[in-house]
Amino acid sequence: MAASQARIFRFDPRQVMDYSGVIFVLFLFGLALWWIVHSALRRRALRKQVTQLTGRVYALEQDLRTLSGLVSGLAKQPVTPGEKVVIPGERTAATAPPPRVEQFTKPPGTPPSPPETLRATTLAPPKDTAAPNTIPSDAGTAVPTSQSFPATPPAGVSPQPSGAVPRSETELHTLASRPPSSPPLGQAKSILNLEETLGTNWLNKLGIVIFVIGVALFLVHELRALGPAGKIVVGYVTGVALLGAGVFFEMRERYRILARAGIGGGWALIFFTAYAMYHVPASHVLSSQGADLLLMLTVAALMVVHTLRYQSQVVTGLAFLLAFSTVTISHVSVYSLSAGAVLAVALVAIVVRMRWFELEILGIVASYVNHYVWLRPIIGPMRGHHRPFPEFTASAALLIIYWAAFRTSYLVRRIQSPRQESVSGGAALLNAFLLLGLMKYQSVHPEWAFWFLLFLGAAELALGQSPIARRRRAAFVILSTLGVALLVAAFPFRYSGEHLSVLWLMEAEAFFLAGVLVGESLFRRLGMLASFVVAGQMIAVDAARVLGERWDGARVVNDLRLGIVFALGALILWTNAHWIPRRWPEQEPNRFFSVLCSRTSHVAALLAVTGGYIAWPWSWTAVAWASLALALAYAGRRLRIEPLSVQANVIAALATLRVLTANVRAIDTYRHITLRLITMSVVAALLYLFSRWSSVPQWMKAARLPEVYTWAASALVALLAWYELRPASVALGWALLALALFEVGMKWRWRPLRLQAYLAFAAVFLRILFVNLNAAGSPGEISPRVYTTIPLAFAYYYVYGRLVGRDEDFLRGDARLRAAEVHCFLGTVTVAALMRFEIDLDWVAAAWAALVLILMALAWRTGRRIFLHQAYFMGFAVLFRTILHNLYERSYFPAPFWRGRWVVVGTVAAILALTLVLTFQLERREPAPDSEHHPWARALFALERYPEQVFFFIPFILLTWLLAVELRHGLVTLGWGVEAVAVFLVALSVGERSYRLSALGLLLLCVLKIAFVDVWGLAPRDRYMTFIALGSALLLVSFLYSKYREVLREYL
Repeated sequence: MAASQARIFRFDPRQVMDYSGVIFVLFLFGLALWWIVHSALRRRALRKQVTQLTGRVYALEQDLRTLSGLVSGLAKQPVTPGEKVVIPGERTAATAPPPRVEQFTKPPGTPPSPPETLRATTLAPPKDTAAPNTIPSDAGTAVPTSQSFPATPPAGVSPQPSGAVPRSETELHTLASRPPSSPPLGQAKSILNLEETLGTNWLNKLGIVIFVIGVALFLVHELRALGPAGKIVVGYVTGVALLGAGVFFEMRERYRILARAGIGGGWALIFFTAYAMYHVPASHVLSSQGADLLLMLTVAALMVVHTLRYQSQVVTGLAFLLAFSTVTISHVSVYSLSAGAVLAVALVAIVVRMRWFELEILGIVASYVNHYVWLRPIIGPMRGHHRPFPEFTASAALLIIYWAAFRTSYLVRRIQSPRQESVSGGAALLNAFLLLGLMKYQSVHPEWAFWFLLFLGAAELALGQSPIARRRRAAFVILSTLGVALLVAAFPFRYSGEHLSVLWLMEAEAFFLAGVLVGESLFRRLGMLASFVVAGQMIAVDAARVLGERWDGARVVNDLRLGIVFALGALILWTNAHWIPRRWPEQEPNRFFSVLCSRTSHVAALLAVTGGYIAWPWSWTAVAWASLALALAYAGRRLRIEPLSVQANVIAALATLRVLTANVRAIDTYRHITLRLITMSVVAALLYLFSRWSSVPQWMKAARLPEVYTWAASALVALLAWYELRPASVALGWALLALALFEVGMKWRWRPLRLQAYLAFAAVFLRILFVNLNAAGSPGEISPRVYTTIPLAFAYYYVYGRLVGRDEDFLRGDARLRAAEVHCFLGTVTVAALMRFEIDLDWVAAAWAALVLILMALAWRTGRRIFLHQAYFMGFAVLFRTILHNLYERSYFPAPFWRGRWVVVGTVAAILALTLVLTFQLERREPAPDSEHHPWARALFALERYPEQVFFFIPFILLTWLLAVELRHGLVTLGWGVEAVAVFLVALSVGERSYRLSALGLLLLCVLKIAFVDVWGLAPRDRYMTFIALGSALLLVSFLYSKYREVLREYL
């Protein structure tokens, strides 16, 4: 049982060959069926068009004859007075009788067709005529629908003589029109035509195909009763019988379609019988292969000559189809496929002579598929592991013969219509693709693929340049494109990596330059497309390989050689996109290729960016990209090439992102200098230079791009200082950057640089507050906050000095921002903050009071109100500092004498008293009108106008508070009374009413304090001393009021 099952499922190559033959025959059968249907539908459409055109011509002829007769009759007919003459071309009157329709019969012998409505046109007289006589402009005619068109009118229609005129209107209107046929008649006719086509055309072709295949299978099958000679006799007899019957019945119209199918089948059977005499073992009667080949050639020649007599693609195609099918059924060696070569050559001869180019497609498919069916039993069992087989050379040679035969046919043919050119082009492409497919299928030497594709591509390209091919533009384009594609496809089979990229670059540029120099757009376009292929290969293969190695950490080195290849490719593409069009300004007519040429520049930029990454990895990639952006920006501006400027901006943005993502972590050192410092400094410098040429003139929105890149460069420098400098020195680095930006912005009169400087100074100020003021030094050494903060304060004052008093146009924006005043304030606040951290906490208020004195002196000497404003600010700071620290929460323990309240607060009051003296030396501003400012603004203006009031009340408040805090409870009133008298004396000397009122108010406060506090709680000695002193003070004040009454009235 197992043995029988093994025999059942045992592989038999002959069975596979038989099945393959059957499959191929079914394929050819389906292809032939499609071709027959397509041809029938096409012939039917053409017949319908010819019928319609013939009918229209016949109708025009009848109209012309009728009009000629009408004109002749009108010329001979006399016109009586009062009778209106009908003018051709005018409309009939409304009272014209309706036309009478006359039915026409069709010519005898023509098939029935639906009648058409005949046109009837009437002629009307002019408007100034009365009783019109209507005359028809043309007579309707029946339209013939058969293939044979009679030269005479159809039967039933008697043409009128040229000079005859219709006798009455009724007779004229009889020629008007026929009613349209009903739709059911047309539908019935369509169904009848389909049934007739199926029964008389398709069934006979199907029958002859099946019959010929059956006879071929009979010749292949081995029968002991009937030897090889008997089978050959049967084959020839059957073939000749079919051929003779077809020739006999072809002369009869009724059986012509069936007879032509028999002719094709007969010739196919005769050819297969000649083939079987040597190549089929069951019918082997010839011992010489050459004799059999000669016999097949003879049969093929006779078949070609005979079938051409009928001028029918169906007969010829059927004969060749059956011939290919019978050869497919039985081929035992590669030499048996010589019959297919013979058929291919014969088919080519017929195609070229008769211009049956659709038939060639059938021959191409049959030839190559026949060869595939023979190869399958050989290649299939190898299961992808191809091994050499004895028939390889002969098989390859036979395939090349196929290709050469059909390519010769494509070259030598003469084209008469665009459709023939389209069919021929499809056949040419199919020939090449099937050759390549079968060569790949039977390939046992992959190393030969390069040479095969190279030689085949060169052959196709050479054939495309031949004079016979250049006479037809389509042939030149197709063969040249095939050749270039094969040449491009050949190199990957032998080269890889940068070698393949270089070769492809050379090849693409050669074709591109050839197209430019000779003025051939095809080569220029092919070179352009090839360059895109090269770019894709370089990025998808070479760059991807390097990227994978670096991301995996397997190999992180600079590949300078591959980077040079990418740079070379980018340079070539930039040249093709920009320089060559300027040197040879030939307009590209095709919009697609015109856009593609402009996009070549962007591909070049992509290659250049990738090459920079490959040649200089990690920290140096950003430097390479920034350098490339600078070069492109300069070239784009100098040569006025917009794409280069756009690419430069994109690459500069990539370089900036690369610095932020990679270079900030580059802490490797080179001679004790980090790569971060080197690379980020270089990139920042390149970005500053790049900003000069970064704008795109054609883009209005890109006018501020230079500002963007200067901001980016400044941010990189600031970030570099953050990483590279010590914490206390970062502010100094930022200040140096700000000063440099400020000076350059002043020299170039460019506001963005100055704005960057102002922002950097603001960052410096914040850095001072959070870092530098907290940088404590070692005991006995100068604190870092001193030598890092004082220069910054001088920097603020330097910027103020450069800006103040300048009214140039380029500084108007800075004036609106109050840049000078803000920097002056920052300098003062910086100094005050440094005093807060460097001076003893108890003497900070005194130091600030001294700063107030200095600021007031500057306001007096320079006349600049900014120093007065700062003095106000610091004066209030002194007030709050003294109250909250020295007078309120100094310490629980008593302070030493030099830190005590009497010394410190007294010093503050004394310094502020000196400041008060300077306030009287200031120039007083004019009062502002009440209607021009807000109430708050008027209040501030009044405060600024009277500084002597502010700097009187601050020390007055501090002294009063000091007496209240430091004196004993019983002596506070006494001290306040003495203070009030002193203030009153000062008020008399300076003539300030507010001072006097302050003294009087303090005296009244003393009286109230005595009445409500002191009289009840003081000791006896303190009580009488307070009463005596306060009473004396009040008397003295009253005396002074009485003595200087007139003077006080003048003050009031």
